[in-house]
Amino acid sequence: MLFAAGVAGAYKGTYSGSAGASGDISVTLKQADDGAWKSEVTFSFGGGEIKTKVTSVSVEGAKVKIVYVFDLDGNSLESTIKGELKGTTLAGDYHTKSTEDGSPVDEGTWTGTAQ
Repeated sequence: MLFAAGVAGAYKGTYSGSAGASGDISVTLKQADDGAWKSEVTFSFGGGEIKTKVTSVSVEGAKVKIVYVFDLDGNSLESTIKGELKGTTLAGDYHTKSTEDGSPVDEGTWTGTAQ
């Protein structure tokens, strides 16, 4: 448990997707007193900042998995980001799908540096 606390913090960086989307991403991770993890994720898209609602956070050692939902141009989408902390960099991949029918929308990579 003590090692897992090492991923707690705020990370800022970029993402790049196969569908041509790219921009800035911000991820925060905090561990509550009861051991549960909480996260906030925001990212830029089309010149605006997209706020998300995190629905699931899991941390195993230096690895994290965060699931969040957001609206984009009237579409309800869900992203799952996975990452691993190496030094001060948290990086990995993401997959985005439609919440309506589960069809894939985008996938790519992301990286963030501890602030």
